[in-house]
Amino acid sequence: MTLDTTPVLPNPVFEGSEKRVEIDFNFSAASPANGLRALSRGQLDELMSLAACTIVSSRTNAELDAYVLSESSLFVYPTKWVLKTCGTTKLLRAVPRLLEMAAELSMAPRRCKYSRASFLFPEQQPFPHTSFEHEAFFLRQHFGHLGNGGSAYVLGDMFNGLQWHVYVADAQGAVYADELHPMAKPTHKLEVCMTDLAKSAAAPFFRDPAKSAAQVTTETGIRGLVPSADIDDYVFEPCGYSMNGIAGGGFITIHITPEDGFSYASVEVSGFDPAAYDPADMVSRILGIFKPGKVSVSLSVDVASSNGEYSWGTLAARPHGYGCQSATCQELATGGRVAYYTFSPAAVSFAAGTKEGAPMTAAAPAKGGEADAPLRPASPATVLRSTLRHMPSFSSLPSDSDYDVASTSSGDENEVGSRLAAALRQLGRARSRSGSLSPKSSIGAASEQGDVGAAGACAACKGSGVAACAGPVAAAAVL
Repeated sequence: MTLDTTPVLPNPVFEGSEKRVEIDFNFSAASPANGLRALSRGQLDELMSLAACTIVSSRTNAELDAYVLSESSLFVYPTKWVLKTCGTTKLLRAVPRLLEMAAELSMAPRRCKYSRASFLFPEQQPFPHTSFEHEAFFLRQHFGHLGNGGSAYVLGDMFNGLQWHVYVADAQGAVYADELHPMAKPTHKLEVCMTDLAKSAAAPFFRDPAKSAAQVTTETGIRGLVPSADIDDYVFEPCGYSMNGIAGGGFITIHITPEDGFSYASVEVSGFDPAAYDPADMVSRILGIFKPGKVSVSLSVDVASSNGEYSWGTLAARPHGYGCQSATCQELATGGRVAYYTFSPAAVSFAAGTKEGAPMTAAAPAKGGEADAPLRPASPATVLRSTLRHMPSFSSLPSDSDYDVASTSSGDENEVGSRLAAALRQLGRARSRSGSLSPKSSIGAASEQGDVGAAGACAACKGSGVAACAGPVAAAAVL
């Protein structure tokens, strides 16, 4: 008798942490007036199939089209594409075909930014999402011709909370917003990732046939985050929630995995006038809705500020009831900046003796979250230092022919992954021989630059409340 060894049990967990890619394109004289919005529904479905997700519903206005997906969201502007997916989706698999479709519209990429938090279950991810190195090298295959070939960073404390991974390439390099166009405005983004949601906060996102998605959105307080937004919301069976809200050229998107043991929620606010929202206030309101046990916050702007200031450069105060575990600031080689924070309701803060709402370099120990919020042991003050790792310069890597991942199929993922690993080992040996690596351990080297008020902080971050800054060029350890 032959036994069927095919797994029949469903996966008991779901990966809530999202992958996000944002690609900006240039128009040409032959491009349609509506640019990427000229792509047909059939073409969008093809791209989503490559990414292993489907379109559930949509909203549109004069400036963009927004799609709720079976796993997160898609936003299409005339010259910008934003795809955000969770679970074990294959987001980057859609990129080569998207570039082909854009070329058919006589549009070429000018900038790419890929970002994600740490995966909760990294062992379940498909190639190239098996590691950030694989993701970065995959992206380099398609955007390495832009500017300096792209830069990749890992921000945050590797021992406490989620880390933030960023790859960015820009054809125009580190230019200022007012150099692009006298009226050019930087795009500001706030992204909040939360785990260990309070059970009472997660409960509304289990499907109740007696309640509509709109009721859930209103009763939980989500609608009040951006009251002017046209909201497209969806509660999944048996649980899970997604929403897109659009207003003008800005959007808010929220995705929730409420299951106990691996609960996760994310909120992104992007493209709005930065004067319209205070990020510290927005974060506090978001945490009031979800009452998470652990929080990470990313504030980013896509182009440099000519006067060294950023409207959403830092959080002015820590959220009510939470202590700051780590804070990292990174000036991007392509211009712009990312500031990244992690919080916990049971965390030891950088300094004691001040009230909640004070600048985060002088935050008091948190009193704890709501009664039913999952709590974690306080981290020793000695480990409350940020870790930032800057990946190797792509110009020093072996040639593309050594690890061609541009046309990878599912059948040869392991082979390509092995070639990528071999390329990394080759690079490490070469750098060790040249003496370019610090003699200190990678963790030690990264940690030493993470003290509050570090002498190496860039001008934009000094006195801003960011606890660690790598400066214009990352000074932390090489991966």
